[in-house]
Amino acid sequence: MKIEKISDNKIKVTLSTSDLHERNLDFSALTYNSPQAQVLFWDMLHQAEAEFGFSAADAQLFIEATPGSGDNLVITLTKVEEDGDFESIQKYIRNRFKRSELKTKKKSKKVSSGILLYSFDEFEDLCKVVGSISESYSGDSTLYKYEDSYYLLMTNTAIANTKPDYFDSLMSEYATKINNSSFVDGFLNEYGTKMIEYNAIEVINDYFKS
Repeated sequence: MKIEKISDNKIKVTLSTSDLHERNLDFSALTYNSPQAQVLFWDMLHQAEAEFGFSAADAQLFIEATPGSGDNLVITLTKVEEDGDFESIQKYIRNRFKRSELKTKKKSKKVSSGILLYSFDEFEDLCKVVGSISESYSGDSTLYKYEDSYYLLMTNTAIANTKPDYFDSLMSEYATKINNSSFVDGFLNEYGTKMIEYNAIEVINDYFKS
């Protein structure tokens, strides 16, 4: 896997067939929503951050897949300011290997999310936030742990009773918002540790309230 920095907001990743074979993947199985693809993208982002300081934690990503030389697959990741469109790798693969579908007009797929996902470096910070929003929040909530971070998943519509300015200020003080929430949620569900499902805020508030 070769990663090149195009600009502060864009990187290019070149994948060879051997890169996919090392991960027990093939083009036909590599779809955007598959666990294998999620791990691959997670690896891309970690390597891009380590090599170039390219962090996507606070940004949406526009993902474009195009054929490279030979059998290579080139994926361009661009950080965008607002909600971005996500280009499905599955669409590229379908067009590459099923030529009969090449006449289909290629469109970006809009991904909208009804969930909010925040990461916390410290469990104590998570408890502080939960204690402040528990009375106003009404909805499902799930707590994951991956490596040394905690991830709180909430329903977007369930924070209606919480003042938006207060909620945003509170979260920005103690947590990092994950804008690619659907993508990261799928990864966490597959590879993270699900500590509390459905009622995380209620459980944390009951047992760990500071």
